[in-house]
Amino acid sequence: MAHKLKIVLTDTEPKITRTVIVPERFNFEQFHIVIQCVMNWENEHLYEFNLGAPYGSDSIGPEEADVGFAAFTESRFKKYESEKTYLSEFFNGQKKKMSYTYDFGDDWIHTITVLKKPDEEVLVPKCIKGENAAPIEDCGGTWGFYELMEASEKKRKNTEEKELLEWAGIPTEKSYDDVYGFDIDEVNQRLIEAFS
Repeated sequence: MAHKLKIVLTDTEPKITRTVIVPERFNFEQFHIVIQCVMNWENEHLYEFNLGAPYGSDSIGPEEADVGFAAFTESRFKKYESEKTYLSEFFNGQKKKMSYTYDFGDDWIHTITVLKKPDEEVLVPKCIKGENAAPIEDCGGTWGFYELMEASEKKRKNTEEKELLEWAGIPTEKSYDDVYGFDIDEVNQRLIEAFS
């Protein structure tokens, strides 16, 4: 069996979404890597899954997150270690939604929705659908992401915009989407490389 999950990056318009099928035996650390692959991120920051509201509910995360963020979390919420907690513990009829936060500075908050169980079984996760380019690492949250996209689409760019695009690795004649646009084949290749 497998899980079919929809990942939506919140506070984005148009919505940035990915739909994935992952093996039922996966733990949350593995699912975190799936999200990193489908969003084209580099796994450079801490993350946390929340069973309810981000930062205000029971959470699942890496063991080192408890050390670094102990001052920001309240002890009344239960904490699960991501490498020892399996998707099936929550996604086999118990939970229909949860949130995932990546990079506690840029605060990329995602809504994970459990979809109908797929008929197919997978050994390696795969992305079956996606919409729109995801933000790059360390771009300054939603505001910085849209500033970068806007700069890449301008015909005439000022010095500051050119420097921003150079930092992001976007040639001045290209748009953000030209360089970082969603490509399902590339995403699935990253998944194969990460899990084979």
